[in-house]
Amino acid sequence: MLYRLLLSVSLIAACAASATAQERQWTLDASDEDAYLIFGVPETDDVGVSLWCPVQRGEVNVFVPNVNPALGANKDVVVTLKAAGVTADIQGKTEANPEAGTTSAEAAADAGLPVFAAMLTTDRFRVIVGGEENIFPLIDADVEGLLALCRKP
Repeated sequence: MLYRLLLSVSLIAACAASATAQERQWTLDASDEDAYLIFGVPETDDVGVSLWCPVQRGEVNVFVPNVNPALGANKDVVVTLKAAGVTADIQGKTEANPEAGTTSAEAAADAGLPVFAAMLTTDRFRVIVGGEENIFPLIDADVEGLLALCRKP
């Protein structure tokens, strides 16, 4: 009986540890050409949202890997960002994501948009594509670092 109790406690602890290890987190990564701020599980394909840019070109791209597949691929779409009461509607495109069996959306915006500055002052932001809204935390997101890499010199 004691063996089963210890086994059960060990399994619960192992499951809790693996669940914690699989939580999404923010990661800033940059090369000479591109910079990425990704909210996902490190070393996996699990990404909720990605902000990226060609370094010092003055734009930020918003990539949402999983949007409503009913939107279809290669369609014009509006990607709406909301943070701290500031809203930006950004023109983008959908794309088929055959590996995941979903549709993704990507939109490019000026790095100087007020919504990016608003992201520095709040703990979450919203992304709306095709009527579906997702809320992402900004705790530990190095938005300031990304914007510094994206802005023109």
